[in-house]
Amino acid sequence: MNLSYNKKNNFFIYKSLIILLILCKFNNTSAQEMKSIKKDSSYSIIAHPMNVYEGVYKNDKPYQGYFKDGDQELFTVDYYEDGIKKYNYSFDVLQMLKENKFDGNSRIELNKKSIYKNEKIFDGVKYHYIKDGILVEQYKDGKHTGFYVDVFAVHYYNRLIFKLEKDTLEILSIRNEEYSIKLLSKNNFISTELYKKDSVLARSQNIEPNTSKFPVNSTIRIYKEDGIIKGRSYKNNDESDLMYQEAREIMEIFNRLEAYNLNNLLDIFNTLLKDMVSNNNSRDIERNTTENTMIIGGFVSDQDGKIKDGIRFLGSQKDSYYQIFKNNKILKEEKATLENFQEIFSTYMEKKYNSED
Repeated sequence: MNLSYNKKNNFFIYKSLIILLILCKFNNTSAQEMKSIKKDSSYSIIAHPMNVYEGVYKNDKPYQGYFKDGDQELFTVDYYEDGIKKYNYSFDVLQMLKENKFDGNSRIELNKKSIYKNEKIFDGVKYHYIKDGILVEQYKDGKHTGFYVDVFAVHYYNRLIFKLEKDTLEILSIRNEEYSIKLLSKNNFISTELYKKDSVLARSQNIEPNTSKFPVNSTIRIYKEDGIIKGRSYKNNDESDLMYQEAREIMEIFNRLEAYNLNNLLDIFNTLLKDMVSNNNSRDIERNTTENTMIIGGFVSDQDGKIKDGIRFLGSQKDSYYQIFKNNKILKEEKATLENFQEIFSTYMEKKYNSED
């Protein structure tokens, strides 16, 4: 009798433990999948107007609905379905400024829609919050088409625009609408031109270094970088130099583009984008230099593309020398190695600048 009772009692205890374990597991799973809802009425999506937008968090992560990203004035809104980002809604800062809609009294209207595929932007724009502004990448069919930077300061606003189209990269500034930069790709060489309306004020371009005829009336620099001899020319058609006063931001970009030493527009575009995002400074473009650079020549060409004034290294390790030019004539010629020429070049340039002062 006692044996039968003990068996029933043990069975009851065992059954109770199983039920308790199931309940604990259920409660633990429910706790892990806790959901919360956040409501926001500070904005209005033009395509989907609502009085209040809701976002459901699952395990403290966006899961379903609308989620604001940014601060009180500068923000975008992500839309999620089952934990996957599907769309992003945003507004154009420039348009909002023109319409004076940053008054703090009305809801921000989001009229731009971006589409995500596989967690990556496919069509639309992607925002980066950087120091002193916002950088906005532009995409079409999963490919970059350009980006722009909205720069903010006290009593200051500017938009720098970078547009990539086939063999051309164009850079614009809304504060200096008459000025623009165009980078053109031709025969594996990049030409950078500064425009005022339709006139070319300055041109900087990669050139063939091993030649006797250079771009006319230009400043030429020949150098050896990582074992490769390269050339660059610069021509200024604006004797007044008003461009430095009227278009400072554009001129800063134009002067620094040379430092990239790249022969592919897409590489230049991606480097500009990367530097502006990673440096966290919309006005600064880091120079892409290398310690393995040796000067081979620095001179000015005449109207026929021949060396007018300057200095140049020629030859090989067995038979090498340098020449100094003055008024299209060789003023001096002496043997030297490329290593020795670095000091010779520095001394020459120092004397040249001192004499000009």
